[in-house]
Amino acid sequence: MARWLVILAGGRGERFWPLSRMMHPKQFLTLMGNHSMIRTTRDRVRSLIGPENTWVVTGQDYVDKVKTNLPDVPSSHILGEPVGRNTAPSIAWAAASIYQEDPAAVILILPSDHLIKYQKRFQKLADLALRSAEARGGFYTFGIIPTHAETGYGYIEHGSEVEHGILHVKRFVEKPPLEEAQGMVESGRFLWNSGMFAFKAEEYLTALRMLIPDLYEGIMALIHHPDRVDTIFPELPQVSVDHGIMEKVKNVYVLPADIGWDDVGTFAALARHLPRNDEQNAAKGHAIFVDSQNVTAISEGPVVSFIGVKDLFVVATKDAVLILSPDRSQDVRQVVQALKEGQHEHLL
Repeated sequence: MARWLVILAGGRGERFWPLSRMMHPKQFLTLMGNHSMIRTTRDRVRSLIGPENTWVVTGQDYVDKVKTNLPDVPSSHILGEPVGRNTAPSIAWAAASIYQEDPAAVILILPSDHLIKYQKRFQKLADLALRSAEARGGFYTFGIIPTHAETGYGYIEHGSEVEHGILHVKRFVEKPPLEEAQGMVESGRFLWNSGMFAFKAEEYLTALRMLIPDLYEGIMALIHHPDRVDTIFPELPQVSVDHGIMEKVKNVYVLPADIGWDDVGTFAALARHLPRNDEQNAAKGHAIFVDSQNVTAISEGPVVSFIGVKDLFVVATKDAVLILSPDRSQDVRQVVQALKEGQHEHLL
């Protein structure tokens, strides 16, 4: 029984425009540290799973970028989707491919663009989840211990302890309104849903056959006719692994995780992790601050200077500048949409 890693790397990262572009999305950016986010994700569990046992599911346009970022991952293990169909089909394609090679496989599913500060803590939790999946079976997820009432994440209500560090899952809760999120956090019974999982490939495929049979049949057709991916994959049902599988299977467990996790989905999330000076200004790239407070500057080249301003984000590339109120970072997609409508695709 071998362990396998599946990295989900199909996102477009539109909320990180202008750093993230259609042909160079977020997972290939170096937002923190010295490596791209996808490379950091791969390296994070190197002590548990080698690159030869790594699979990546990405968009067809990004296959070459994955090869460049992860040169020691076999090219045959990089699956290029012609269109995005959400996470359940992505995982199904990888799980079925791995199952062909190793019917006893246990797989760890990681998104390509998460920040985890405490690597060793996560490695221990991932090892525990994989060992439990090997021994007991079932579906395992990592629940982040919440630090505040966050409305941008889903939640997991946990029940009794199965063994040390592993709890039963009572239910999943969609992104809640603020008042509900506050109550859940105060109750101590809820964790943030991280979107990271561990389970046997065979169990996932069995659940898929029972719960989403048309997706299962489509994936089996794809496994037998990989040359027809451009016609088979777009016809697969579009469903998340949370809705399609995790919320419906019975033997679901959660590992509470205090690992310094963030999905870094917006510039506001990134700004939380940048070092700040006494005036709470932060810079990635070259910036000058004069009589300014709580300013975040990210520059890929030009010097960005600020005089007498506060509470501001500025992101500068060689061909675009984004000026953003910190509380509007979810709305960067509106700029992307305006560029599409204005026929400025060269900036996307």
